[in-house]
Order: sequence, then C-alpha cells, then structure tokens
Amino acid sequence: MLRIDPGIFFVVLGTILFSSKAIMIKYLYQLGIGPLELQTLRMLFVLPFYLLILLWSLKQTGWGTLSPKELLACCAAGIACYHLGSYFDLLGLQYITAGLERIILFCYPAVAILFGWWFLNEKPVRSVWLALILSYAGIFVFFYADLSFGGDNLYLGSFLVFVASILTAWYLVATQRFSRQIGSQRFVCLAMISACITLLIHSYAAGVGDLLHYSTELYMGGLIVAIFMTLIPSFMISAGVKRIGASKASIVGAVGPLFTIILSNQLLNEPVTLMHLTSLVLVILGMRQLRS
Repeated sequence: MLRIDPGIFFVVLGTILFSSKAIMIKYLYQLGIGPLELQTLRMLFVLPFYLLILLWSLKQTGWGTLSPKELLACCAAGIACYHLGSYFDLLGLQYITAGLERIILFCYPAVAILFGWWFLNEKPVRSVWLALILSYAGIFVFFYADLSFGGDNLYLGSFLVFVASILTAWYLVATQRFSRQIGSQRFVCLAMISACITLLIHSYAAGVGDLLHYSTELYMGGLIVAIFMTLIPSFMISAGVKRIGASKASIVGAVGPLFTIILSNQLLNEPVTLMHLTSLVLVILGMRQLRS
C-alpha cells in the first residue's frame, strides 16, 4: 500500500487550494473590482479567524520561547508574503494569464533553497538541484509559449509576479525557522494578522473607501478566496513545511502550476499548446527527483 508523507500531503493540498486563487481572482476582476479592493476584502474576511485561532492557541500553550526580535521577524515575514507579495501578485494577474502567473510564482523554490542555504545552513543535495533544473526548464518553456498570447504589459505583469515569488520564498524559510519553535498555528496567525493590519493601513492611505457597493456574487467570491484559498491552505502549507523543510516543500509545490494551467484552460479558456504540455512534463520530472 502506497504511503504518502503527511508533510508532502499538506503541501500538495495547500498548494492546490492556493493555486485555485488565481482562477477566482481573474473571474472576480471581470465583475469590476480592482487588486487593492479585492485584497482589502480578503483580509477583512480572514482577520477575525486568525485572531480567534491565535487567542485559542495562546490559551492552550502560551508564547513559548519567542523573543521580541523573533516576534518581529515573524511579523515581517507575514507582511512580506501576504501583504506585499500578494498585492504584487494581484497586480500582475491583471496583465498575464493565470497559468503563467502560477508558473512564475513557482520561481520561489530556487530563492527559498538559497535562503535556506544562507540562513539555515541547509546545503542542497544533488537531487534537489536536478529537480530545480528540470522544473525551471519547464517554467521557461511555458513563458516562451505564452509570449504569443500576452498583451502589452506581459513583461510588467511577469516582473510583478516574480517579485511576489521572492517574498514568498522569504516566508517559506521563516516558516521553517519559527514554526518548529512556536508551532505552525501561532506562526501563521502572527504572520497573517501582521499582514492584515499593514494591508488595511495601505488600503486606507490609498483611498479605498466604500466596499459595500459590490454584488453578492463578488462578496461570495471574495469570501471563498479568503477562507478556502487563504486561511485553510496557509495552515496546511505551514504544517507541511514544518515536517519536510522549505526546500522540499518548494519543489513539491510544483503541483500548483499543473493544477492552475488545467483549470484556467477549462474555466477561463486560456491556451494550452504542445509547448505548455511539454513544460508540464518537465516540471513533473523535476518533482520526481525528490523521490530518488
């Protein structure tokens, strides 16, 4: 009987839920909402849940051994990923396909591995490097295939999403560092609450005012993004990284682009050519290196 590592299972399922977010966001854009407004709604929906979960967790076990400096580092990682990274990602999604967005966002494994090497003394093994080479070959093939379908701002959108991938890598390494010390639940809550607060300040400063004039369909979509594509997968991925490490979690996350490409083709009619399929094969081959 095939036995699946719980850490890999959490990362795969969490990544699939996160990857679905790009599809929903592209759909909600069609209903007339902008990136910052959507991000604000998302944070308003999830903030109460993270506050309640953090209070419950602290009541059970307290803060543990977290110092003020480490507390600040947890908050900074959350702001980097879920405020700045998510905002750049949403901006980029205005200009590129959901499939290309997910492929570019998948660039964070190399950065996460380098961060892990520099800050956690995790020297990558040969199979991890081979996995990266194959996976990145797939990424570049996909980008080339999408060039003919992109608009005038394809490069701008791609750059914004790449910046988001760097910030995501920072968060992954911080997850490994602090979730083993204070628990994945408390780390995620601290990170997300910090991101919610700074995003709401950003939203207020940018002049986002009335959020009560949208359709019921848009609010329901925003709630789905908040709960099923943010809240639940954030805990799943954090728990998975705690078990298998940031480097492996980054590569296992390759399932995200595969899922997004297939779903975006079916729901958004985004193109899938032979070159796109070739890129998927390369990414799958890269994932398989983790088992060797």
